[in-house]
Amino acid sequence: MKSLSLQLANQIAAGEVVERPASVVKELLENAIDAHSQQIHVEIERGGSALVRVTDDGSGINKDDLSLAVTRHATSKIHSLKELEQIVSLGFRGEALASISAVSKLVIKSKQAEQQAWQIDTGTDSDFANYNAEPEPVAQPQGTTIEVRDLFFNTPARRKFMRTIKTEFKHIDDIVKRIALSQFDIAFKLTHNKKLVRNLPVAVTEKAIIQRIGKLFSPDFIEHANKVDFSADHFSNMGSLRLWGWVSAPQWHKKQADWQYFYVNGRYIKDKLVNHALRQAYQELLPEDTFSAYILYLEIDPQQVDVNVHPTKHEVRFRQSRLVHDFIYSALKQALFPEPLNPQAQTDLLITKSQSDTALKSVPSKDVSSEYEHAKAYVNPYSQGGQYQQKQYPAKQYQPSTQSSINEHQVAEQLSGLQQLYQQNDVANTGNKTPLDRAKKANCLGTSLGALIENYLLSQHINSAGQAEIYIVHIGRAQQYLWQQLFTAEQATPLLIPETITLKNTAIEVLLAHQKALKYLGIELGQLADDTLMIRSLPALYGIPGCQINLELLFQALLKEIKNSSNNDEEKYQDCLIQSLEVQALSLNEQNDLLKLLAEYSSKNDAERILFKQQAIWTTLDQTKLKHLF
Repeated sequence: MKSLSLQLANQIAAGEVVERPASVVKELLENAIDAHSQQIHVEIERGGSALVRVTDDGSGINKDDLSLAVTRHATSKIHSLKELEQIVSLGFRGEALASISAVSKLVIKSKQAEQQAWQIDTGTDSDFANYNAEPEPVAQPQGTTIEVRDLFFNTPARRKFMRTIKTEFKHIDDIVKRIALSQFDIAFKLTHNKKLVRNLPVAVTEKAIIQRIGKLFSPDFIEHANKVDFSADHFSNMGSLRLWGWVSAPQWHKKQADWQYFYVNGRYIKDKLVNHALRQAYQELLPEDTFSAYILYLEIDPQQVDVNVHPTKHEVRFRQSRLVHDFIYSALKQALFPEPLNPQAQTDLLITKSQSDTALKSVPSKDVSSEYEHAKAYVNPYSQGGQYQQKQYPAKQYQPSTQSSINEHQVAEQLSGLQQLYQQNDVANTGNKTPLDRAKKANCLGTSLGALIENYLLSQHINSAGQAEIYIVHIGRAQQYLWQQLFTAEQATPLLIPETITLKNTAIEVLLAHQKALKYLGIELGQLADDTLMIRSLPALYGIPGCQINLELLFQALLKEIKNSSNNDEEKYQDCLIQSLEVQALSLNEQNDLLKLLAEYSSKNDAERILFKQQAIWTTLDQTKLKHLF
């Protein structure tokens, strides 16, 4: 056993970083962006196999750092573990230039402001001895030029795997396209064999951004897209979140998933969690075997996302993935359904299910480009080094924009649902106590001995005399009683993922006409299609263990009550809800929690300890009853 040579070690490492010429372009473009460039020129010859040259007007590299720049794990972008945990630059590992130079002929020319320009040539020696080569003076404008010639010249096996010139250049073009779609305040040029292919000027207004997207993506997409701008700063221990961009309307779809671009803090990623949230948002809105199109940008506190999880940095890991998932889902739902559909509207959005042959009736999409006739100044939160914490550059703290184009009430509603879903994590920090938290630890119903036949549990309490008291508790009646005791008018649980239920159109119209009265229970409704009722919020259940609402029973009871009553009887609506409560299987801990709540909220009135609506909630088993049974 012996140590690998430096050259061989770098060539092995290059296998992860340098897959093809496009990989080189990606790494060099990210370095140019991190250097606060305003103009970047990418020159390609023979699909990148002969030459990749990237020229920028950024901050440049100091003479003393040129030789170090092509060594492994050398970077100016992070200096500590704390900075690694909140990456704000696109590159950070310090492997790219070393890996590229190990499989090519690399030349770096760079000039910092008011200093002499210098260059370093890594040479072609097999032992790579020129790592320590002294920089030489050169003519070079402000910024950096990196030339990569004869890629894979010293690894013939890798060169054999390269595709045709046309294919390799297409991959390069795709990389430039992805990056240009997130760095709007940088001008890009792309040439191939000295022929200009892309010329993208700086896009500093929203109108210019739309024009760039039209060039790189499709003008047709913009005409059929819904704008997304969804912000939130209500998350506990998570900071601000913002999702903005454009998503295609449901009636405009693609046969392939190749028009899907998602960025996290300016970094293009492919993430399973993000994809799942997007698929859920479009669930049943698209015909089978079709895909949505989108360009979306997520701004998140860098401390809440780990970008150091994949060699090519295409994947990230969110520290609170469920919250991010639900935030993305909620934002897209707001974009796809900004307002509940009016039952009397002339156009309806019909859900297209995979089993159905019914044609899709679409809501006419608005011309998004018309919204930008009056261009507004746009500040890209990612380019120009605005966030970067490097010592040699002035830096601003990470502050996502809080601009939102949607109704503030809708944002607050969705976030309220998030907070209620995760309130168990916040109770210890905020001091907000649920009814269960306030329940007495010691209670007259004792502790559960387990569930009996369906809907019953057995408990035992040792009284002050040391005698055992046995109780049989009716779980369903206990839950109904507790809900009535805890009920507060208009207290609701907004649903992050709205529920749907199929009803006749006439029934839906009746329910929507009584929307104001139903709000007393905490119910908010909308119409998704002629026969589909969308439920945006449901009555709060106050954390009662094992308690859930049967939606079909609830709306059947409500419709019956509305039909039989000439006016809105709020107590009758409460009874409808109580009738629809169902019992889930309870764990032993949940059984004990239910007993604590029941003892806490029934001890105020001894007369109610036995009966609820003339029905027994529990009964005791004393020695006399047991002897009678046996």
